Formats: sequence, C-alpha cells, structure tokens
Amino acid sequence: MGSLPSPPRHLPVLAALALALTACGNGDAASTVSAAELVHVHGLAENPDADGIYVATHTGLFQVQGDDITRVTEGYHDLMGFTVVGPGDYLASGHPDLRVDELQAPGKPPLLGLVASDDGAEWEPLSLLGETDFHTLEAKHERVYGYDATNGRFLISEDRTDWETMSEVALIDFSVSPDDPELIVGSGQGGIARSEDAGTTWTPLDAPAAVFLDWSADGLFGVTADGRVAVSTDAGDTWAQLGTVEGQPEAILATPDRLLVAVADRGILESTDGGETFDVLIATDG
Repeated sequence: MGSLPSPPRHLPVLAALALALTACGNGDAASTVSAAELVHVHGLAENPDADGIYVATHTGLFQVQGDDITRVTEGYHDLMGFTVVGPGDYLASGHPDLRVDELQAPGKPPLLGLVASDDGAEWEPLSLLGETDFHTLEAKHERVYGYDATNGRFLISEDRTDWETMSEVALIDFSVSPDDPELIVGSGQGGIARSEDAGTTWTPLDAPAAVFLDWSADGLFGVTADGRVAVSTDAGDTWAQLGTVEGQPEAILATPDRLLVAVADRGILESTDGGETFDVLIATDG
C-alpha cells in the first residue's frame, strides 16, 4: 500500500441540515429551480436518457438541460457519491433526508451505503445501509468501485450486494481506466497514487496535486485545489498542463465532447477544447 495518510474516522454534522430540511417542507421532484440551488456539488454525470447532465449535491440530485435546471430527487439526500451505470440505472451514496425512514437503518448512523434508482427521484437501498458512506463511486467493467470514507476502505462489488475490501487507504477521489479494470488512479492528501491490481496496493506518483480526477478515452483529467487542469495519457506517469478554473473545484466530468468542472460559488464551467479554456455553463454566483 502507498504512503497516503490514514483517513479521518468521523461523520459529518447533520443537525444543521436536518433543521434546514424541516423548514423546507417536502421535496418537490422534477420542479424547476434556480441555479443557486446547486450548492456543494459532489458529482457530475451525463444523462444517458436525454441531453444534459446530472448534478449531485448536498441537497439532492438535479438535472441541467440547456438553461433549465430541475430537481430530480424527491428527498433532500446528501449525495456524496453518484454514478450513472446506464439508462434508468443510477447508483448513489451519502446521507439520507432524515424524513425518509426507508433509507435509514434502525439504530445505525444515517449512511446510505449503496442505493439505486431507475429515475433519480426515488431510491432503494441495496447494501451497507447505515454502515458506509461512499464519497466516490464508479461503475465500469461490470463492477462497482467505491471509496468508503466512513471506514477508509477501497471496495469493489460485482453484484452491488457483496463487497470485497481491496485496501485501507485515504482517498479524496479516484478514477478507473476505461480500458483496464485493474488500473485505478486516486487522489489523497499525500498526492496522486496509482493501483495496478484493482486497488489492493497503491504507488505514489510524481504528479500535479490533483484533488478530482476523471478518465475518458482522451486521457485522465485532473484539477488541483487551486483550479489548475492537467491531462495524462499514460495513466499518471506524465501530465500536460491545460487551462485553469478560478475558484475551488468540487467535481470534474470528462466526456468525449467536453470537460466540465464544478467550482464553488461560481457554478459549472465547460471546456470544448480539451481543457485549454473554460466558459461558464451554469452560473451559481448570481
């Protein structure tokens, strides 16, 4: 195992969120909202059923299609991990809306484990309910890869029910090669590390200190805490510096057509030239 530091073992404070949700009333799924509701973005994903993207946030899942932003989730779940497997097949993790009893395990902490949905609005538990908060999820190669931030473990499941612990490691984010199910690059407080055995061992790399990563057919893209974007075409051995995004990045999505970066207090930025320049796609700063 690499030299990434041991993870913190604590749960986020939920009391303030619970109070805010009580004041909000019931969530209104598929309602049009302002961009200001895209607060504290945890993940971005393409919508395989239609044009646009999904935005997973501290208060639920949203869909962005052109200038239209709609709330998808009925509950105000804190979706820490989110991935789209395919049309009508969504997976997530994080913390449930405390008003939704079926997404809580009696006597256990409010942790979603792995939950699934066919429309993004309603979710059902699949495994590890009350036990795990996956901060990052990826579905590739007929597997689900997840970083269990509660217990500091990198896990893999082939059936979404039974999980194999590959290693204990502290990660912020990770991405799996689109070509090799064993090849993974992860970010942590100690920098970038690579695994060539499905997350069993990790080797630190001499690389930019990217915090968020996403791998597409064009390469492995990363963005640092101060907004510098880079790409690697050799699994993290060498990196080419690209453009910058001003502000603190929160998530990154690399597709064959564009590169998206969510930036705190700014919105979602888009690059259509491989990350050299960025324009504001959705502004959240008013």
